[in-house]
Amino acid sequence: MEHGREQTAGSSDVDVLLEAVLAVGRGLELGTTLQRLVQAAADLTGARYAALGILDAESRIGQFLTVGMDAEQVHAVGDYPTGRGILGELIRHPHPLRLHDLTTDPRAAGFPPNHPEMHTFLGVPLRVHGSPFGNLYLTGKRGGGDFTDADQRRIEALAAAASIAVENVRLYDDALLRERWAVASDEISRRLLAGDAPDDVLELVALHAANVARADVAALTVQGQDGLEVRATVGTCDVRGTVMPPDGSFAAEVYDSGLPVVVADAAADPRSSVAFEAAHVTIGPFAALPLGDPGATRGVLSVGRERGRLAFSPVVVDALRAFASQAAVALELAERRRDAEHLAVMRDRDRIARDLHDLAIQRLFATGLGLQGVARRLERAGDTVDAERVASAVDEVDETISLIRTTIRGLQPPAGGDRRVGVRSRVIAEVETASRTLGFAPALRFEGPVDTLVPPTTANHLVAVVRESLSNVARHAHARHVDVLLVAGDAVVLTVSDDGIGIPRTRR
Repeated sequence: MEHGREQTAGSSDVDVLLEAVLAVGRGLELGTTLQRLVQAAADLTGARYAALGILDAESRIGQFLTVGMDAEQVHAVGDYPTGRGILGELIRHPHPLRLHDLTTDPRAAGFPPNHPEMHTFLGVPLRVHGSPFGNLYLTGKRGGGDFTDADQRRIEALAAAASIAVENVRLYDDALLRERWAVASDEISRRLLAGDAPDDVLELVALHAANVARADVAALTVQGQDGLEVRATVGTCDVRGTVMPPDGSFAAEVYDSGLPVVVADAAADPRSSVAFEAAHVTIGPFAALPLGDPGATRGVLSVGRERGRLAFSPVVVDALRAFASQAAVALELAERRRDAEHLAVMRDRDRIARDLHDLAIQRLFATGLGLQGVARRLERAGDTVDAERVASAVDEVDETISLIRTTIRGLQPPAGGDRRVGVRSRVIAEVETASRTLGFAPALRFEGPVDTLVPPTTANHLVAVVRESLSNVARHAHARHVDVLLVAGDAVVLTVSDDGIGIPRTRR
C-alpha cells in the first residue's frame, strides 16, 4: 500500500509538471509565454511570490516579471532589481540555490521600502539555446516550511522544458518580424523611387519602424540649421520642428558618434530624449540608430517601448538599422534632387544670359548705330527737333543695353557657389514694391558688379535706405517720376532722385 501511495503521489507530481509545461507551451507570443512560465513555477512549488529576471547583454536584469504582487504593490516598491544581492548570486554562479531565510544570508542586499516580507527562497537558472537567459526566483512557500528537493527538481524540469518553448516562440517572433520587415522595406523603396517628398518618406519610415519593432513610440530627427530637428514621430504628441539640445540626449550622442545606442531602461538612464517627452508612457527599452555612416550621419532614428516590456532583440535592432539606412537614402535623394533642380535653373539662366548677350544686345547695338546715323543726317538737314528725338531714343537704347548687361550679371551664379540673394535682386524687389504705393514704376539702373562688390552688411543698410527713400517720395514729394541709380566701383553710391516738390525751406 505504501508503494502504491508513493506511485500515486509521483504520478500526481508528473501530471502537475506536465500541465505546467503545457501551459507554458501554449501561445506564440513571447511576453505571454514568459508570464505563464512564472505562474507555472509558482503553482508547482506553492510559492506565494515568483519572478523571472531576464538578463540583458551586460548580464544584468533587464526585465523583471512577477507573480503574487498586484500593480499597486509593484508601483510602491519602485524600480525592479538589477542583479544585486541574492538575485545577483545566481547571475554570477548559475546553479540552483535554496535558502531557509534569505534575509539572514550574508550575500543579501536587503529590501527596498514597501517590499513584502520574504524569507524562504528557491532560485533556478534558465538557459535558452545553451546561453543564460534569466533566473526563476521563488519565495514565501504557502503553508510554511522550506522549499524541498522535489520543488527544486520540478522547477529544474520546468526550466528545461520552458527553454525549448521560449526558443520556439523567439524563432516564430523572428519569422514574423522579418516578414513585416520585408513588406515595410518594399513599400518604403517604392515610395523612394516614386520621388515622394522627404518628409512623407520619413513619416513612413518612423511608422514602419514602430510597427516592426512593436515599439510604443518612434521619432526621426534630422540635422537642420539650428541643430537636430524632429521631422517625424509616432506615438507622441506632434513635436515636429522641435530642436534637440546639443548634448545630453541619446539622439545627440548617436549623431555625434555615428554609432547606435541600445538600452534596456531609458527611464533610469541619465541621458534623455526630448522627442519622447510628449509620449504618454514611460520609456524603458530604447534604441537609437544613426542615419548614415560615422562621419556622414544625417540624423537619428529613435524607438522605445513602455517600461516593463522586453528589450529589443538583435533581430529588431538589425531591422531598425535597415530602416535608418532607408531614411538616410531618402535624405540623400532629396538633396540630390535639389542640386539637380538648382543646376537646371543655373543652366537655364546661363542660356538666357548668352542669348541676351549674343542676340538682344547685338541687335540693340546695331539699332542704336543706325539711329545715330539718322540723327546726324537730320542735323545736317537742319531738322533739330527730330534729331533731338532720335538722339533721345539712342540714349534709351544705351540704357536698355546697360540694363540687359546688369541682368546678365545677375543671371550668372556668384563666385564660390554662394546662393544668397544678391543686392540687385533685393533692390529690384524694393522698387517693385514701392511702385504700388507711388502709382508708377521708378526707373532703376545699376552700374558695376553690385552683387560682387557690395558686402552683405552694407547690402542690408543699402536696401533699408532704398526702402525709406522711396517711402518718403511716396508720402511727401508728389512726384511723377523717380530715378534710382546704384553704382558699385571704388565706392558704392546710391542716388534716388525725383521731380517732386522737394523739402520745404521751413523743414529740416
